[in-house]
Amino acid sequence: MKTSATISGLFLFVVLAIVPVSGDGAWASADFDWNQAGDPYVAAIGLQAGWATGTGLSVRWPFLPQTMMSLNGGLWRKDGSTDWNLGVELHLVLRQEGRVRLYIGPALAVIHDGEGGAEGDEHWNGSVGVGVEYLLLRRLALKGDLGFVYRSTSGDILPLPQGGLLFYF
Repeated sequence: MKTSATISGLFLFVVLAIVPVSGDGAWASADFDWNQAGDPYVAAIGLQAGWATGTGLSVRWPFLPQTMMSLNGGLWRKDGSTDWNLGVELHLVLRQEGRVRLYIGPALAVIHDGEGGAEGDEHWNGSVGVGVEYLLLRRLALKGDLGFVYRSTSGDILPLPQGGLLFYF
């Protein structure tokens, strides 16, 4: 877990170092939003954490009109076992105005937890939820979701949050 925290911290540092030098230099101005004709905020890379899609790096791109797709995943080693997760989510944009984007959508993740060292430690989580994404700076967005997550290990359906930080290019 220590290694994944180090990698996540390093990635966040790099993203925050790139933000001020990207674009036209007006990244701190208040006149940017999701709907600029010359800057469609097409794809993004960032960090994601949550039960519905896993924890780790995230890549996002347009899928269909008014729809975004994200692929998320992480890999780490702790106590002699390798753990990983891979998730996908689909965002159907309900409304985007100014700096705010409201969306709904499904998510699915496979999570491998090597506790006990046995093969077959994978379990699936699936969810449907609602989320909000907010442009903090010209290219940096913060997202948060609340989904009803089905956990295959217990069979429970729980309302669980997840979040992410994305850098659009």
